[in-house]
Amino acid sequence: MENFLDYYQLHNSTNDIKEKYNPNPDGKICKFCKEKYPAVTFNTIPHIVPELFGRNSIISNFECDNCNKKFQKYESDLSTMIQHYLALTKTKTKNGIPNFQSSKSRDEFSTTTKILNNTLKLSFGTNYEDFEFNEKNKTLTVKFRTRKFSPFSVYKVFLKMGISLLTEDELNENIHYLDFLNSEEPLDNGMQIWSCYRYMLKTKYHAKPKINLYKAKRTLIDDVEFPEYAILINFANVVFQFFLPISKKNYSEHKAKNKLRIELFPSFSLENIREINYIDMYILELNEKQKVSITDTIVLYYERRETNI
Repeated sequence: MENFLDYYQLHNSTNDIKEKYNPNPDGKICKFCKEKYPAVTFNTIPHIVPELFGRNSIISNFECDNCNKKFQKYESDLSTMIQHYLALTKTKTKNGIPNFQSSKSRDEFSTTTKILNNTLKLSFGTNYEDFEFNEKNKTLTVKFRTRKFSPFSVYKVFLKMGISLLTEDELNENIHYLDFLNSEEPLDNGMQIWSCYRYMLKTKYHAKPKINLYKAKRTLIDDVEFPEYAILINFANVVFQFFLPISKKNYSEHKAKNKLRIELFPSFSLENIREINYIDMYILELNEKQKVSITDTIVLYYERRETNI
């Protein structure tokens, strides 16, 4: 059966970035606003992979201080969205391993996670609907209710990470990506793909976060169009799949009769296939600027459990 890897090939990866920070700003041009030094400054050491995904040394020399400050605000929304993943996987960010406290109504207890003696502790209070044990399969199904965040802010951070891995020639050809990146409102023009896909791996753990940029081998097959670029964001045992907007090449090939095809990454290809029996996927829509809370249901596996009542 054909899948994503039949239609896309790895184009660039943060695993291949060995660049060191250069404190000399002479000649620097910001990749995200196209401003040059000295019109803008380059005093901050920017990370291509935000450290909220885990500590890393993947830095760049092409982000000005103004853009860095602006995107830090958007990253706070992303941090809220993924906080329960970071807590569950005990991922060390630049501020340590976060605790998680679920959103709740006034008369409810919060479902919380805490790390005590390097052990994850889940507390549900009286929220019995938030969890379900399956003793036979040794699974715990948990509902995590996030605090409110802006999906559109998350979209901007994901788009920025994808743009970071494009070459200058590829970005210049798709300069409209910067219009989308710097827009204050979601643009409803049919060129942005708002859906993002989250996979939870069961047998694979990424000790360090990374981003892989994939490029379509062919963007048009018969009357089927494929978005030219997609990224995979990997941290701990979590994978996000995100498509960059319709490219100039996509636009030049488009016809009204054509159909756009979204290929999902086969997350099972990262797993020990003998140890999994289903794929844990969640779909996020990122075209909402207003803050929302989502309920994410995750299946956890355990060897033994201790219950305090």
